[in-house]
Order: sequence, then C-alpha cells, then structure tokens
Amino acid sequence: MIVLREQGKSLDEIALGFGVSRERVRQILHEHGTPDPRKVAAARRRRVEQEVEAQLPALLALWRAGAAAGSAAEALGLQVTACRNAIARAATDADRDARRLSLAGDRAIAKTYSDQDILTAVTSVAQRLGRVPTAKEYGAQARELELPSLPTVVNRMGRWTNAIRGAGLVPAHTAAHARARRWTAESCWHAIRVVVAELGEIPTVVAYDRHAAGRRDLPSSATLRNRLGRWSQITGRLIGERDAPYTDAA
Repeated sequence: MIVLREQGKSLDEIALGFGVSRERVRQILHEHGTPDPRKVAAARRRRVEQEVEAQLPALLALWRAGAAAGSAAEALGLQVTACRNAIARAATDADRDARRLSLAGDRAIAKTYSDQDILTAVTSVAQRLGRVPTAKEYGAQARELELPSLPTVVNRMGRWTNAIRGAGLVPAHTAAHARARRWTAESCWHAIRVVVAELGEIPTVVAYDRHAAGRRDLPSSATLRNRLGRWSQITGRLIGERDAPYTDAA
C-alpha cells in the first residue's frame, strides 16, 4: 500500500485493489508510515501528466476540431488543467490554424442544425448503444452515422453533460449516484447472495466487480462496502451462512 501510495495511487484505487474500505487503507498507512504528502502529490501530478501524454494525439485532434480543452478532457477522461497545460505546450501554429478553420466551419455547420437536431443525434446514438454514450463514444458513432460532430455538439450545448441532459438522458456519474442511493442494506445482501448463487462461490471483490459490470440489477462493490462494511466482513457473513446448515447438523 505504501508503494502504491508513493506511486500516486488514490486511497480509493488502493482500497479497490485490496478489497477493503478507503478508511481502512488510511488507517493502515497511518499505522505503518504514511508517505510524505508532498511526494504523493508530486507522484499524482506525474501520473496525470503521463495519462495526458499517452492521449496527446487524440487530445490535440479534438482541440484542432474545435473542442474546448474542458470538453476534450471530459471526452477522454483526463484532468482538465493538465489538458490545458499540454495543449499550451504542444499545440503548433499549424494546430492553431486548423482550430480556427474548424471553429469557423462549425459555426457555419451549426447554423444548419437546430438544437433539436443535435439532441436527436445524441438520443439516436444512445439508442444504438443501448445506454448513455460517453463523449468519445458519441464522436466515433457520429463519424460513422454522419451526425453532428462532437465539437459541434459541445460548442452548441456548452458541455457534453448539457447535451446528455438536454436529450432527456442521465449522465453516467449521476446515474451511479442514484443507483447507490436506492440500495438499502437488505437489497445489497440480496444482490450479493444472487451473485454467490450465480458464480457457485463467494467472490473476491475483483471477481464481483467483473461479474457486476454493466448490470443494473447489481450494486457496485463500493456501494456494498458502504452499506455492509469491509469486504472481509461481507464474505465472513456469507461463509457463516454457507456453513450454518452443516454446523447445525453436527
């Protein structure tokens, strides 16, 4: 845990890897020597910069196409400030000229699309995927289906999340929060027992996350831990329930 923290991993990332709560990770680090916060912050900055660097061609492509730095960062799942810094550092005069042309072209194209046209395009992509698309997914589908481009959508609507809400959809992070709120302790126990029955064994947190991925009828492992306690406590109770009949018979 100390090594991962020194590498810039967040407490949540470490907790997920070990199948414990964020608070338990904090306690363990406190007991065994929490790394220097300044070193952790520096490592996190390096991680963010490396993530941006790895996607720099895609970032510049979106920026040249007219997307604002914040919208491009949202589309690629990157940190906004780091994206702005990378664009300021890496964008060439040719990139800036291409952006000016794209913005001029988008303004002309946008006039041919009504707001409803844009929202209908977002809805059509959502229907095709069977779920709310990310900005990056919309961009790929828009090129294939000849719909308004991602830069056109974000320039007209301000942000990708505005386009999602305008189309009557719920942004993924909002939906996740809503799902977390509806999971009571009782329904969480029912869900984990369903997974045990489906897998034929009590899952690790990683196995549970893999099994629950994309399923609306199952809470996330984070929600389970928030409602029921540490993963070891959850599995301990499940083991007790599994062994109870044999204990009684004995």
